[in-house]
Amino acid sequence: MENAQNTLQHRSLVLDIDSASIGFLIYGGGEDFETGTIMLDSSLSDYRQALENAVYDNAQLLNDYANITIGIHSQHFALLPQELADKGLSEKILAASFTTIEGDVLCHPIAGSDAAVACDLPSGALGFLRRTFANANIMHHLVPLCNYCLKAYAEDTACLHISINEDEAHMVVVKQGSLQMANTFQFRALEDVAYYALNMWKTCGLEASRDKVLLSGNNQLRRELAEQLRQWIAYVMPEVLPAEALQLGRDAINLPFNLITLASC
Repeated sequence: MENAQNTLQHRSLVLDIDSASIGFLIYGGGEDFETGTIMLDSSLSDYRQALENAVYDNAQLLNDYANITIGIHSQHFALLPQELADKGLSEKILAASFTTIEGDVLCHPIAGSDAAVACDLPSGALGFLRRTFANANIMHHLVPLCNYCLKAYAEDTACLHISINEDEAHMVVVKQGSLQMANTFQFRALEDVAYYALNMWKTCGLEASRDKVLLSGNNQLRRELAEQLRQWIAYVMPEVLPAEALQLGRDAINLPFNLITLASC
């Protein structure tokens, strides 16, 4: 029993939480990783209650872990200078950017930059997560992708990373080692993603014959998107598996990219 408890205390937990589900990854302690998706009860009108029920109904999330990292999906978010976040202006910036914001405001710095991402969460959700997962590192889901891109593309002239899954796309532009733009949005057709990517490409001044697009996420969607983008951009390729993923155990290549980047935070 003592050995089993010691193993748990050397393992880490990653949660990727959106409006409908919780993706989780448990790894370390000399064992292969565990991963899965927990659906929230869509019949409940209280998001915090649905989140709480999902967590308490899955005891493996409540063990003692050496590290806990949580990514939150929120459609109300802003990329802002860290200086403004330090001055406590995150909530004012969100309020000025959106007609309504929900509940609590969360702000987290982006490593390797002077920027941060501020977002809102439904009322009570942030407090629940902080009470339940002591010392957890909680951030908007764009933060780990930005962290990864700034580190991975530091030596490149410029890169656009697109992570695409079902009806949602996440994009980050890094140019000369500096974060230029980051966004996430829902889409109905891949043509919308291609159009937005080309818009970001042009806005950030990337060169079609020199700079790169790196794609992660759903294999079929990224292949189709690559075909569209190659009509205008010379270098469009799949993202390679980050070196950090090799530490997660066998079959890490099958993990969602967002869980890998969260585990690297």
